[in-house]
Amino acid sequence: MPLSNNQKGDALDFQQKLLERLHRGDMEALGCLYDMHVDHLMEFGLHYVTEVSWVEDQVHDLFLDLFRARHKALQIQNLKAYLSTSLKRRLFKRNKSKELLIEEDSFKRLLHNDSNHIENSSENKWIDEEQLEYLKLALKTAMDSLTNHQQNALHLRFVENKSYGEIAERMEVSKASARTLLYRSLKILREKVQLLLL
Repeated sequence: MPLSNNQKGDALDFQQKLLERLHRGDMEALGCLYDMHVDHLMEFGLHYVTEVSWVEDQVHDLFLDLFRARHKALQIQNLKAYLSTSLKRRLFKRNKSKELLIEEDSFKRLLHNDSNHIENSSENKWIDEEQLEYLKLALKTAMDSLTNHQQNALHLRFVENKSYGEIAERMEVSKASARTLLYRSLKILREKVQLLLL
């Protein structure tokens, strides 16, 4: 249900009070602002970059920067727009030099063993059959090192194509917990695969 004008006004007033507290160095206010905006920022960031854990890292760093520059907090007129613009700038700046090892599409293909699609796609022509098999082995080894909980979350997301809400329901956790579990699982998986490919 959309917010009424009064509710929107109350939300903006509350946010302004949080910015005032942030300006004074209140970490709890920063946490509240993070909770208010993290879902929007994650969805926004994933329109530009497909690596979930990396977007999550950039969102976290964005709020750390917000705290470091808290002396300017009261100058922000529209926090949502400010954060979105800042995140977009960060993503485009960092993405120029960052190689994304596991994107959601290629991750799904690897899990489904769709090797023909990977070998023939224009984005992955450099992967020959031997490299592909090695990548699959690295991915399997990395997956085996995850906890059952982490493996289950990844299976639901990438094999069964479940939404965060559906994953939360199946795993009997909150939607936020399901999202965090997936972010962390993907981050661990990416790091382990990168180490195995060194």
